[in-house]
Amino acid sequence: MAKINNIHFHNFRNFTNYKLSFDKKLNIFFGKNGCGKTNILEGISLNAKGRGIRNSSISNLIKKKESYFKIQNTFEIQNNIFDIEIHSEKNEDKYKKIIKVNDDISKDSIDILNKSISYIVFLPEMERLFQASPSYRRNFLDRLIFSGRNNYNRLINQYKKFLLERTKILQNYSTDYNWLNQIERDISLTGLEIYELRHSHLNTINSNLNLLKNDHNFQFNLELKIKDEYFTNNLSYDQYIISLQNSRSYDKQFGGSKIGPHKSDITAIINNEFDALLLSTGQQKAIVLMILLAQCNILVNSKKIKPILLLDEIGSHLDTFNRQILLDMINRFELQFFLTGTDKDLFSFVSTNAQFYNITVI
Repeated sequence: MAKINNIHFHNFRNFTNYKLSFDKKLNIFFGKNGCGKTNILEGISLNAKGRGIRNSSISNLIKKKESYFKIQNTFEIQNNIFDIEIHSEKNEDKYKKIIKVNDDISKDSIDILNKSISYIVFLPEMERLFQASPSYRRNFLDRLIFSGRNNYNRLINQYKKFLLERTKILQNYSTDYNWLNQIERDISLTGLEIYELRHSHLNTINSNLNLLKNDHNFQFNLELKIKDEYFTNNLSYDQYIISLQNSRSYDKQFGGSKIGPHKSDITAIINNEFDALLLSTGQQKAIVLMILLAQCNILVNSKKIKPILLLDEIGSHLDTFNRQILLDMINRFELQFFLTGTDKDLFSFVSTNAQFYNITVI
């Protein structure tokens, strides 16, 4: 299990020189909008692969008028202490993120970190998850899969690379059909794997929600499904290849591919009757919290992974049902939580001992 003990920001976002030490269980940041609460969560999230919970460019993480940022953390992983440093590095007008583990930048050290740290994230825009774009819902599901499978992003990136390569081949004046056939085989293999992982994970979430019903009074019955005109459970590799070949003319004209997991959507059926997009903001938040509760249960009890939870602006729209789900998440699992909200009183319902932080830096 990984827990972050402290963090020290240098020239990061709105922080010039800012230190915090954390409780091993529940940490709550409160303060006015713009004071830097989300920036703290973003800094914590940068310890994993990628560009953090906001997916910001590295240059935008640097405090204005400064030339670099640096974040120093101490993590406790399986009773061992790791000093982690994250900083920006500029090379030929491009910035990249550099991570050091105990002052070591080797691939082995970074792999240990990536395998040890898992995050579950809530962002305010998730309150409108089912009114957002299909790509946002796909990314939401992909982030859940990634939290339990740290090589999943590599699969997604490979798939996107193959799609771009195929478009280039199709739109060339002279088509290399041997290369095109190979790329379509690669697209079919990776596409089917993504379809299967997404389909399987949604089924696992549904199963865990049914298990959690036994001791939790959810406001709704919820079933998550993939919505895709092309995908079926019986889709074969050969069928996929033929479909790509048949769509070459269309894809040459419009680019990309008109079939594949990049076209999927995620739907949530409420009480076997209607789509979640008809729900209010507060009700959609309840749906997202139910999914995150199920995800915690999957990681902790099935995969033996203990994630860190980063729940931004979670204090708003917390009705009785939402509070119950959040409390269950906090009390059920021995995990480290980081919550933010505009006012300390928003978290008066929390019964577990919590460390509160009044963030006033602007």
